[in-house]
Amino acid sequence: MKRTDLALALLFTACLVGCEMLGGMTHLTCAEQCRTALDPDACIVKCGTCAGVCVNPAPEGFDGPALLWVGRTVDEPQCPASAPSTVYVGYKSPDIPFACDPCRCSEPACALPDGLRTAASLRCDGAELGLHDARDILSGTCVVPSEALASDRKSLLLGSPQVRPCEPSIEPPPVPRLVSWWYRSGKACSGTLLEDTCISPKTCVPTEEQRGFSQCIMHLGEGEVTCPPDYPVNVVLYDGLRDERRCTPCACGPPEGGACSLMLLSFRDEACSEMLTAGVASSKDPGCLTPVPGVQPKSMKAVWHVNNPGRCEPRGGEAYGQITLTGPSTFCCQTRPGENE
Repeated sequence: MKRTDLALALLFTACLVGCEMLGGMTHLTCAEQCRTALDPDACIVKCGTCAGVCVNPAPEGFDGPALLWVGRTVDEPQCPASAPSTVYVGYKSPDIPFACDPCRCSEPACALPDGLRTAASLRCDGAELGLHDARDILSGTCVVPSEALASDRKSLLLGSPQVRPCEPSIEPPPVPRLVSWWYRSGKACSGTLLEDTCISPKTCVPTEEQRGFSQCIMHLGEGEVTCPPDYPVNVVLYDGLRDERRCTPCACGPPEGGACSLMLLSFRDEACSEMLTAGVASSKDPGCLTPVPGVQPKSMKAVWHVNNPGRCEPRGGEAYGQITLTGPSTFCCQTRPGENE
């Protein structure tokens, strides 16, 4: 709720003597109203009639009466001339579009094995020996191996290439989203009127001289409210909201529909042109490069035999939660505000 404290303070300052604040409205006696008139007697005679409408005072627990307008926020009017002070602004229908940005996944990748191991047999079935740093070979470069790596008596064991998993991310919207917080809102107005112009206990209040406004009384705070017979129409407005809508985090499923296999080649020459032997390692099985007895490889390199890591299915990005309206105020009105617009 937003009360215009400044406006009320100015009204209160204007009421130096004999002025009563009742539900946001200021009441002046005819003598006070006409004190500065050019013809005080004529002013007093004229002001003896209620310029608005005579209504019963607000019951206990209510403020007002006041004129209330409810409608589309973009159509909010100025307060009427008879009730120029805004005493309440509240809201009815939130208008906050919410959608989770789409989740996406990076492309998976076929990853090279950690290196080459020398096996103590001709067919990779003996005990494994030390791991060799073979990054140049595995990356596709033609390399002249050292004697420790290339041999005509020991095989080379190539580990299985693996599929590097996908990384989740959020796909930003193509254009910025414009957010309007409220679709419908309400505004209550009051003004300065004269005492002693209605038969007690009724009091004089501004009339509904502007379309869309209705005479209402207001109950602040939560709890059920029973509207009196003079004001049978119930209208609830809110101070604000608590937006608890969220999106589930983005994630990626495992790579699917792909395969990775790496071919290790040895050559008779130092330029990787005369192939000697070949061994293939897949993601399921390691590869074995068997030697040719009596012929030591002069160069080696590895090439992708199959480099198709597949794709990952994005997950998440699902909306959950809700908007909770806060700070309710109940207005009881003679007719529904805005219905005559």
